[in-house]
Amino acid sequence: MTNPVFSKMERDWSRADSTPAGYPAMPGYQPTNAQASGTTVVDPARYPYAQPQASTYGTQAQGGYAGAPSVDPSVYADLQQAYQAPSADAVDRGRMTYDDALMKTGISFLILLLGAAPAWFLAAMNPSLGIFAMGLGALVAFILAMVNSFSKTIRPGLIMAYAFAEGVSLGALSSFMEMMYPGIVAQAFIATLAVTGITLVLFTSGKVRNSPKLAKFTLIGILALLLTRIANAVLVAFGAMSPIDTIYVKGIPLGVVVSLIAVVLATLSLIGDFDTVKQGVERGAPVQFAWYCAFGIMVTVVWMYVEILRILSILASRR
Repeated sequence: MTNPVFSKMERDWSRADSTPAGYPAMPGYQPTNAQASGTTVVDPARYPYAQPQASTYGTQAQGGYAGAPSVDPSVYADLQQAYQAPSADAVDRGRMTYDDALMKTGISFLILLLGAAPAWFLAAMNPSLGIFAMGLGALVAFILAMVNSFSKTIRPGLIMAYAFAEGVSLGALSSFMEMMYPGIVAQAFIATLAVTGITLVLFTSGKVRNSPKLAKFTLIGILALLLTRIANAVLVAFGAMSPIDTIYVKGIPLGVVVSLIAVVLATLSLIGDFDTVKQGVERGAPVQFAWYCAFGIMVTVVWMYVEILRILSILASRR
């Protein structure tokens, strides 16, 4: 511009809107000149109301730098301790572990044995009371099994009550079988323990695995077996058919064949129970879920024991 006033104003605006290096200035930008003494000098021509300020940072003071915030050393100690502490595991977070499932299963079977022992001796001393205890225990166990199976809430107390009632029924039944066929209970117990142990080893080694197809096949087989036995019981009650255990096909007891199929289905169910434990641990299920897993394993093992006991009793009766 030719007007000297406008030219001066333009120069002043350009300096105000840019840094000494020529870059655009941000809002609130105030260029300063630092002297060696640590005192900040502001251009009085451009900032007439600015006051010189002494730089407090960068000057060594006794015990540290002047202007640095003071922090309690105990804070750093607490942070360091928290940093070095081990991370929270599944137990700290209230999640299920394999130890939880093992412990809850062991407790359930211990309670079952506590119910079976007195029922065994009761049936041996007084068969009438033994029959009553067996029937009552089976009824209570069935009701509690339905409640535990379809309840949305896991109740450890009801699961332990089921274990005791099942033990009473199982103890009386085993006592009667032992009186009829000496040694049969030990054989059934060993066979059940062997099948369960082998299934567990094969599952943990990855030789056998659960799958949706296997679960569907197992469910269909269990329903078919249940309907077969219900139909046989109804036909026997009306005198239209003999019990399955007394029917022979080419010299082979049909009851043994049906019970063998039941043992196979129980083994497949046991694979599903083990897989439920595995999925619960891997997905971080709550620790209470271990009781549900223990309940499922106990139901399957008891079913397997009864079927093996049935097979041995049929074979022993032919001697």
